[in-house]
Amino acid sequence: MDNRIFELGLSVEAVSLYLILYDLDFSKIPLERKSIEPRWNAPPEALDQAVEELVMHRVVDRKEGLLVLNPQGMWSESRSS
Repeated sequence: MDNRIFELGLSVEAVSLYLILYDLDFSKIPLERKSIEPRWNAPPEALDQAVEELVMHRVVDRKEGLLVLNPQGMWSESRSS
């Protein structure tokens, strides 16, 4: 896990989603909604917003219905951080 995730100025939900995605990826589990939802403890709308935030900051990309973690060199900081 890259600790830089805590320095990007992301919401708590977006950081939490990153941690879930990192764990799934480490365990070689596809980064798809059906794998994420059992681990997600907030409303589905919050999951959608967290995904959008991670995409906006280039932490993840969407590819063929899956999320793909990008290397930290591609990430962009929040303008408010």
